[in-house]
Amino acid sequence: MRRLLSLVLVQACMHLHRDAAAMFYYPSAQVSQLEHILVDNWDAYASNFSSAITPCTRYVTEIGDAAVNSGRTTSAQWLRVVFHDFVTADIAAGTGGVDASIGFETFRDENKGSAFNDSFTFWRPFVNEFIPMADLVALGTVMSVNLCGSGGKYIPFRPGRIDAVQADPTTGVPEPGTSLEETLEQFERSGFNQVDAIGLTACGHTLGSVHHSGFPEVADDSQVSANNTNGGMNFDTTRGSFDARVVHEYIDGSGNRGGALVTSYNETSRSDLRLYESDGNATMQTLYAQGGPGFLDTCVDLFTRMIQTVPAHVALQDVVQPMDVKPVNVTWDIAADGRLVLSGSVRILNNAQATKTARIAFSNGYSAPLSFSNATGTSVFGTTHFAPFTVDHSRITGSSYWTTSGARLSANKFAIQDSYFIVPSLSTVAGVSAKVTIAVKKGAKDSGLSANITVPTAQPLTLGPKMVSAEIKLSKVAGGPSGFTLWQGNAAIGQPTGAVSVRLVRDAETLDTLLLDAGVAGW
Repeated sequence: MRRLLSLVLVQACMHLHRDAAAMFYYPSAQVSQLEHILVDNWDAYASNFSSAITPCTRYVTEIGDAAVNSGRTTSAQWLRVVFHDFVTADIAAGTGGVDASIGFETFRDENKGSAFNDSFTFWRPFVNEFIPMADLVALGTVMSVNLCGSGGKYIPFRPGRIDAVQADPTTGVPEPGTSLEETLEQFERSGFNQVDAIGLTACGHTLGSVHHSGFPEVADDSQVSANNTNGGMNFDTTRGSFDARVVHEYIDGSGNRGGALVTSYNETSRSDLRLYESDGNATMQTLYAQGGPGFLDTCVDLFTRMIQTVPAHVALQDVVQPMDVKPVNVTWDIAADGRLVLSGSVRILNNAQATKTARIAFSNGYSAPLSFSNATGTSVFGTTHFAPFTVDHSRITGSSYWTTSGARLSANKFAIQDSYFIVPSLSTVAGVSAKVTIAVKKGAKDSGLSANITVPTAQPLTLGPKMVSAEIKLSKVAGGPSGFTLWQGNAAIGQPTGAVSVRLVRDAETLDTLLLDAGVAGW
């Protein structure tokens, strides 16, 4: 049996990046995907999400020298996108906030610049039935702070946002030329007072630059050069580091002195200076006195409030926490020789000791040691270790859950069932057509089964996808592993922009879920 549980590294990597992601998502399809982005940052099984801001000075929209010389910073763009999405919130009316409506609003002069479409273009493949663009808008800020900050300061991320279907009718984003009075009114409308507004601005401007190409009224053409093609003026001397430098350089009059919105050649465009001086620099002095760790704590608090500002009808869910033990791509499938097997990997976070003693055990009594691959992942939360496994169905018949055990491993039970499952190897997306195959255990109720398919597709006026759902009628077909019957159906679909999801449903109850063709999102 150890042979089945000890796969070589190449096999492990092939499994982790298969096109059809697993049917067993723990604790749910939504949380499993979001936790993957948060935790699996680099190296083995890394989320492609982190690659956009690694290193934190990276500009992901271009490559090579063009990206380096552009002076643009993706991590800073992500902060700008969420701020512009958030600040048109009307707390009293219960409207606006982080809802991805900014995608429909890029034609407005207050939202000029490349940050919005750059960011939506990168995030687009990650959007699916379970992950709305609005959650990714918020998650971009979480990741920019988590990966580009220092001292272990993390923004808690609560999912559950709902994508807007049109532009927010409320306008009014603070611009370089906006008066102090109007700026404070815009912040107040969104639930932030004067002290909050100063703090949020300083926090948001510790990354990135202002560019002549987008804001010639702030940065003149003298900033443009072969090594700075967009004419960027950095807010501080560490544009790719989330730190307190912007505050210290402003108060001390050193370095970049707070950036272009403090020092612009055009006095009417010194919006940050007007805001910072509006209380006699008292708030900036307080931020300065906090030191680096205290400033980051303040930023985490303010950013948390910002990303949790949502329309009144939206209820955010619990904070997504890093999982010490996480099943990865655990799925039933039909092997090449016709056997039914359960395969996947176990990810252990920050516990190298457990890799020496870990075992997997099923509720029917079967157990076996886990063999960990040499490849490890790295994360702001620690090191991840992966143990691939494959178990023949005949060994675990009747099991309703499985567990892991080992040194310092917390007790976990992961539910499984084998009565119904979507067959990954026989379910595909090819262009604008989809084929879905399900297996039903003999003796299980097979009437009323249908497959609901949801496709993220392009829509007008925004790069944020919309979800298009349809029901696939299933018909019994020949073949299948011993003890199971196969059902199959086909559907014409729109061109997907991200992972297509299939849910096996009977009487409104979801029996199984599968993601197809995850593409660059790498689910």
